[in-house]
Parts: sequence; C-alpha cells; structure tokens
Amino acid sequence: MNYLIDLHVHSNVSTHAYSTLDELIQTAKNKKLLGFALTNHGSMAPDSPHDYHFGNLKIFDKYINGIRLFKGIEANIISENGETDLPKKYYDLLEIKLCGFHKGTPYGNGKDIVRNTNAIINAIKNRELNIISHLGNPSYKVNYEEVIEVSAEYNVAIEFNNSSFTTSRLGSEKNCYEIAKLCKKYNNYISIGSDAHHSMFLGEFGEVYKLLENIGLDKTMIINSSINKVEEFINLHK
Repeated sequence: MNYLIDLHVHSNVSTHAYSTLDELIQTAKNKKLLGFALTNHGSMAPDSPHDYHFGNLKIFDKYINGIRLFKGIEANIISENGETDLPKKYYDLLEIKLCGFHKGTPYGNGKDIVRNTNAIINAIKNRELNIISHLGNPSYKVNYEEVIEVSAEYNVAIEFNNSSFTTSRLGSEKNCYEIAKLCKKYNNYISIGSDAHHSMFLGEFGEVYKLLENIGLDKTMIINSSINKVEEFINLHK
C-alpha cells in the first residue's frame, strides 16, 4: 500500500529547508498526494520561525489547490518535566503536534537514558504532543518499551521518519526496527513522515516501506491511510 499523506514536512521558514509552501503544494499535486502536514520547528530550535508563523496558519483553508494542508509543528522537548516549546495559545489551531529531541535546544545533553525516557513520558502525559518524532535517534537513547507502552495508552503515534534511514540521525535503523516490533506488541498508532526539507523529498517513504513490510505492522494503525484516518486521529486529542 502506498501512503499519500506526509505528516512531517518543512518549508523554508525553517532556515535549513529550501522550498516555499507554494512549491510544496505544487509538488504534492504533481506526485498525486492527498495532503501533507506543515511542521516547521518550534521556537527553541536554532532555525525556527517566530511563534507568529504557527498562529498565522489560520489564514489557510483546509484544502489548497486540492491538497489537504494539516497545520502543524515539530516542537522540541526542553526539560525532563516534559515541557516543550509548543506555543500553548495556538494549541487548538495546530492539528499535527510532532515533538522530539533536537540538538541546539535547552534540553542539552541526551546521554541520560532515564532522563530522556522521563522527558518523553511526561510530555505525553502533559498532552504536549500527538506524535513522537524520530524516536530512534541514537543521540537520545530512551527505554523504548516504557515510552511505547505509555504512548499506546494515550493514543500518541510513533513516527517512522524516512530521513532517519537516509541522510539524518545516522545509526537510527537498528533502533527503528526495535521500536517497530514494540509498536506491533502494543498496537500503537503509527505515523509516517518524510521529514522533507526540499519539495523533491515530499512523500518519499521508500525506506519506511521496507520496515513496515519486514515487521508486518498492522496497516489499520497507520494514520496516513486516508484523510479521514488522520482527522479521526487528530480528534482523539481535542
């Protein structure tokens, strides 16, 4: 099954990305995608836009040129208490709330597995996110089973990020396979994202498809299956 919705995409307001929103929409149209989530970095990342970027997403309709635009953010976990840089006043506006660890943010060193695990679990319990981004990042080791068990309880999706197998977070692949087996065990919601930083990578999930096939994950738990499936998932967190 090909998935035609990409739930992790950056535009050039994240300054190490290179495509405008118009270019992303046109590429989605050309690739016959159904939609994508615009998930630029939260304010504590070095290349982030101002919070106004997220507040002003309200100017866009749900559909632009036939493409469903999910309003989103890739927020940063910034403390062991699960605090993030998600702008609270825009919480209800944002539909896709990716969140994870990123270098260059106030969280700092990610070598403490207990601290990292607590930080993600607390972010889940604080309702700070609905998708955990690139959990397999080897720079931030966590107790995967503890995190996935709690994420299943709170209906938080685990992201499988195609760029983790290609150009970013090298060393993630082994961790992602371990995470996928645990997602199967706990029947977690799963989200697929390209983490595209240029329009050419939009909707490119080839490495994730290999993982899904090898592990045999339940397709009914993959929220990218349809626009309705994504919207049903979003409604779980309202």
